[in-house]
Amino acid sequence: MKRMRRTGTGRVGRMAAIGLLFASGVASGVAAALAAGFGAGFVVASGGVAHAQTVQGEDVRSRLERALDDYEEAEREADRDARIAGFRRAEQGFAALLADGIATPALQTNLGNAALQAGDLGAAVLAYRRALRLDPAAMTARQNLAHVRSLLPAWVPRPSGSEGADALLVYRRIPESTRSLLAAGSFALAALFVVVAARRRDGPWRGLAILFGIVWALLLASVVVDGSGGEGVAAVVMADETVARSSDAAQAKLAFPDPLPQGVEVVRLEVRGDFARIRLANGRDVWVRSGSVTPVDD
Repeated sequence: MKRMRRTGTGRVGRMAAIGLLFASGVASGVAAALAAGFGAGFVVASGGVAHAQTVQGEDVRSRLERALDDYEEAEREADRDARIAGFRRAEQGFAALLADGIATPALQTNLGNAALQAGDLGAAVLAYRRALRLDPAAMTARQNLAHVRSLLPAWVPRPSGSEGADALLVYRRIPESTRSLLAAGSFALAALFVVVAARRRDGPWRGLAILFGIVWALLLASVVVDGSGGEGVAAVVMADETVARSSDAAQAKLAFPDPLPQGVEVVRLEVRGDFARIRLANGRDVWVRSGSVTPVDD
């Protein structure tokens, strides 16, 4: 079996994971939002807030170390049941940090690794996809995602180039709210420079107006594309043995002789009552219970 690449285990990997987490999480202000997309939870104002931030940082560090300890102990465990239980504890620890808004590619990758070792392929695929959303160049997440895909049954359609799509969506490292604010600021600056250029023929004002107009258009387009969902939203089948049907009815004809396993990557096109229409990697549309799939960008 192909060896899975890991992030954040071992002494060097542990310190890298902790260092990356805190380099992204303790920064404050707009710079943090642009760089990591989750700085708001660690913004430092003054006085008691600064003390609270320090306490929170220490708590996050200890929780991360505990999750990494659980992972390493599970790797050393000889008993299969105890090993799986250890990886599940690590998975829960990483997931709890992410639930608190601390999102980094390394943390998502560690969550995927723990989920994979615990046998939870759906959670593993979802975590790797989210790591690549944060950083399309995250090589460990990319290689481990390819490994999980190889574990799925041969009849299950697999994506062929979703990594390239993730790379094209690198702008999503910046939160949509931040992009909206930047778009508004760019529009205001463009309008200001248009007024100045109309009154002063000399100077760079016209060029600056065009530049900020282009920036505004690109930022606005990124927000509109994310809001519209385009041809649906990327999602992952999370429930094991998900029955796929030809229409949105409990007694509708089965789309496949076998149910879909967890970890299948799909595009969720619409939700209708208790059912969701999804598109598989080969382009085929089927209906499944809406609760059986989770969007990547949730």
